[in-house]
Amino acid sequence: MSGPFRRFPFNDYLDASEQITPPARPVVEEDLPEIEADDGELLRCQPSALFLLDQAGILVRVGGNWQGVTGLLPEHVLGRPLHQFVKLPPSSHPRGLYAESGVCEEASIGRGGLSRRVRIIWQRGETRVAGSLEQPGLAAREAYERSERLRRVEEALEQTIACLGTTLDPVQGQHVVRMMSYAARLGEIYGLDEPGLRSVRWGAALHDVGKARVPQDILNKRGPLSADEFDVVVQHPVWGAEILERLEFLPDAARQAVLHHHERWDGQGYPAGLLAERIPILARIVMIADVFDALTSNRSYKEAWTPEAAGEFLLRESGRAFDPDLVRLFLERVLDLGHLYQGTDDETGEPNLP
Repeated sequence: MSGPFRRFPFNDYLDASEQITPPARPVVEEDLPEIEADDGELLRCQPSALFLLDQAGILVRVGGNWQGVTGLLPEHVLGRPLHQFVKLPPSSHPRGLYAESGVCEEASIGRGGLSRRVRIIWQRGETRVAGSLEQPGLAAREAYERSERLRRVEEALEQTIACLGTTLDPVQGQHVVRMMSYAARLGEIYGLDEPGLRSVRWGAALHDVGKARVPQDILNKRGPLSADEFDVVVQHPVWGAEILERLEFLPDAARQAVLHHHERWDGQGYPAGLLAERIPILARIVMIADVFDALTSNRSYKEAWTPEAAGEFLLRESGRAFDPDLVRLFLERVLDLGHLYQGTDDETGEPNLP
């Protein structure tokens, strides 16, 4: 029994330079069942699913307990890329199977609630990649199932927040969807971490929820507001923050974004008159997204501006209404309107005057 039992199963299919290293603890004859079997029978009896890929990542051979581990028929996968079926988390394995070799405990097969977790081990040779898939142990499966349930809850919560923010009216709903996209992109470029990005998305979604307390005849008025009417409207950030106090799961950073998204960089905003960096960063991001989308949208009292015209307005108000660093990131990297800075003073963003 010293022959086939001492070889790693796929070494027969690899060149000498590609041979895969066996486990650190050598297999000894006492460990093996007293059976007579050829290599093929051994592969079919083992619990792992084995695979062999070409240089393009295409499955050229599968074996072992492939169907039992993956739930996939060999004839349905051969000739197709492995990454179509097996997903590695990008955060921990950004190169996926293109790394020289690796082990991933959190790979998955399938999608969403139908996915199953697997452990994958692989090693690259000069022309092939060989590896195995294994079902995780009970503790690992339970941890994975808990994380999947949590992920589904977070997705449902994200959808609920977006829905809540879009129920004011159809126009406001589309405004909120676009705002969330602008704010999330600007927050990502700025360098917010995942909790920060979640808070800025939720702050953008809920930024005008306080308008639910503003009388409809004021909200829908076509002409200019009177002083008394304006005094009512400017209360909506405070009312929004008060409404959101009831949502205990909502991060305080998201509530602060709602409360302060009408503050100005020069301290002339409302409701608190905060100045410059005293304004929470998420509120500064939400404000830019809010103003840009409002300017580029049709409203009852105005026609939509072009993106260039709205960008020029942000640039003119940079350092007065808006954080100048965020405006530059927004124009240059979110909107690809960096050319608007041509002919301006790089230090102030102001147009160069003769």
